[in-house]
Amino acid sequence: MLPGVGWFRGAMRDEQIKREKRRRRRIRNQIFAYITIILFGVAALAGLYFGINGVVRYIKNYNNRVSEVIAEAESGAAAELESDVQSEQSEPVTVHEEKDYLPNLSDDPLGELVDTLLQDMTIEEMVAGMFMVTPEALTGVQTVVQAGDGTKAAIGEKPVGGIVYSAKNFKSKEQFQEMLKNTGDFSKYPLFMAVTAECGADSPFGIADTKKASEIADADSAGEAYATIAETLASYGINMDFAPVSEIVASDGDSSLLGRAFGSDAAAAAPLVSASVQALQDKGVSAVLQKFPGAGSSQKTLEELKNSEFIIYESAIKSGVDCIMVSNISSEGLDADGVPNSLSHTVITDVLRESLGFEGVVVTDALDEGSITETRTPAEAAVAAVMAGADVLYRPADFDEAYAGVLQAVEDGTISKERIRESLVRIYRLKYRDTVLE
Repeated sequence: MLPGVGWFRGAMRDEQIKREKRRRRRIRNQIFAYITIILFGVAALAGLYFGINGVVRYIKNYNNRVSEVIAEAESGAAAELESDVQSEQSEPVTVHEEKDYLPNLSDDPLGELVDTLLQDMTIEEMVAGMFMVTPEALTGVQTVVQAGDGTKAAIGEKPVGGIVYSAKNFKSKEQFQEMLKNTGDFSKYPLFMAVTAECGADSPFGIADTKKASEIADADSAGEAYATIAETLASYGINMDFAPVSEIVASDGDSSLLGRAFGSDAAAAAPLVSASVQALQDKGVSAVLQKFPGAGSSQKTLEELKNSEFIIYESAIKSGVDCIMVSNISSEGLDADGVPNSLSHTVITDVLRESLGFEGVVVTDALDEGSITETRTPAEAAVAAVMAGADVLYRPADFDEAYAGVLQAVEDGTISKERIRESLVRIYRLKYRDTVLE
């Protein structure tokens, strides 16, 4: 007796289910292969940038995320298969053409990495990560020229986001390299290691002399000067430079800017500033424009600034500048309340972020300057800067007090945890940018 139609359809359904299982296994194998490629690539890049310890931490964290992705993929496949089987019990079997399938695990692998990192951070660590301080402010030592147990204990207690060094911390290339390396090894998280090194003669940190900005008239020369600076800084382990000066100044203007600025014409200065930024960042040193808005902005309106000084900032933003420092002067043409720009929500969020479209890291001007300390405590200034939209709180007058003030503001709801997280995302996207190929 020949088998009945029901038996035949059942056999076909069983065969289809087997095919479907084989296809699911192939998908899973492709996922594993894809992830393996990612991990090997990431490990190689991370090894160059952060060293073996950073790679181990990164792969451990990222591997957890990988496991979650695989579990989700398999769960989804199983659910889909069960649904297919149930559907086939009442509908004729249709055999579809099989297609190669490579899943897109993430449209933003850097975002995945940063998100994983932040999930493991306490709010105390996140707040500390917004501060950039001198090694003296961190350790309490008068002049720091080495990193030992004091540095290790201090950075373990408050894992700051960055340390800024000055000429007094530099005695020799070897001494400076060792101090930076030890400091980085002591830190649980990657650090911004920063200096201020502008083009010009008598540069600190053993940098070869270059022309002053006021003596440079073309983009190629500006790029060459800052490439020289960046190469030396990178050899020490420095990854951030508070340069170039992005303000414009007339011959009879602010004396502190004479020689340091690329002239008085914004349109002429813009390509020189952008070339300087590119030269620094091509060597792995993040540029920090100094400063926004410029000294000549105090009485100008937004429209006036867009036709003058802001030409420089718009050009640099389009060129991908990593960071912009916001000045401590008051620009009443932008914020009628006369609030220092570094503490002004209007200047940082409304103008720099929304109007000019800057998505990078905003650094405050030094919060220990008189224009800040005369009217606000260290805690008040730090809280105001965070609420204004700043990401990095640079050189508070009293680090411990400023840190405690921001923590208290988070605890009482003045500042939301999400607001802190927004800044940490920007900071760590920059710190880990070269770890993952976007």
